[in-house]
Amino acid sequence: MEQVTKRKPEGESQAEVAIALTIIIPSYNTRELLSDCLGSIYQNPPCEPYEIIVVDDASKDGTSEMIGACFPEVRLLRNDTNRHYAYSNNWAFSIAQGRYLLLLNSDTIVLPHALDGMLAFLQMHPEAGVVGCRLLNGDGTIQWSVKSLPNAGSALFGARSIVTRMFPNNRYSRMHLLHLGRDLTTPFLVESGYVSSAAFMVPREVAHEVGNLDPRLAYHVDADYCKRIADAGYKCFYLPTATIIHLNHKGGTLANLRTRFRSLLMFEVHSYIYYRKHIQRSMWNPMRIFVPLGLFCHFLILIVAQACTEFAATLRSFLRPKASGH
Repeated sequence: MEQVTKRKPEGESQAEVAIALTIIIPSYNTRELLSDCLGSIYQNPPCEPYEIIVVDDASKDGTSEMIGACFPEVRLLRNDTNRHYAYSNNWAFSIAQGRYLLLLNSDTIVLPHALDGMLAFLQMHPEAGVVGCRLLNGDGTIQWSVKSLPNAGSALFGARSIVTRMFPNNRYSRMHLLHLGRDLTTPFLVESGYVSSAAFMVPREVAHEVGNLDPRLAYHVDADYCKRIADAGYKCFYLPTATIIHLNHKGGTLANLRTRFRSLLMFEVHSYIYYRKHIQRSMWNPMRIFVPLGLFCHFLILIVAQACTEFAATLRSFLRPKASGH
């Protein structure tokens, strides 16, 4: 049975405080990562009143117990089964009290001034329906987190493309990875694109107008939401001066071999859902045949690439002890 645990700071009633920001963090078997994420928020909090809602998606690693022991002021929601990302965020949407909502992955580290920067930007730009920040990989390199909306070209030159990985600065990839070639000292409008939901902020009134995240999607859920925000007449922005570290895919959802390969199939299925929802214009368009075929070919390429990656990782782990013995 789903449970809700609400905790308030000692000596202060949440009802008496006008909360500016609700930080929503879904988590599935990411106890240690989540602990680091929460610690970074309390080290680098926004100046305005805020609350944190964690949705424990039926974790089996003691996530809820860790929160109760180490972060008692966090509002904890617990699913009885793994309901996945969109459902968890939507549940938190329904009880959030902040004027602004930050969707934040559990495998992130909030850096100084990031939350204040995003809040201030939305407060100064009423036309903005969503703002994303600069995401960094664990090694400090910039993450590809502001992109064009999914289309046929992004399959060839997007973030998952072999071409892009080998030649990241080619002019076609720059059309899909929108931070390339940009001045990363100033915000910019993301036209016909989206920002990563690993860390993006929306005004609550916009979220209410646009509605919930699409529960059918895990991949492209952020692209779908940003597209719907744009369709509602609002704008999407990227704020490179606000920075958060995103330890991409370090969490529980891709922790084993089976789920990593299953995620490749999910990516193609969710790509097709996105296509049917936002791109397909006619039931009689011949692209209804070519798109599934193209996604299937793309799936085969990703399977081969993932198999090579897994084999290389296994080989390195096999050779490492031998190398250390010499």
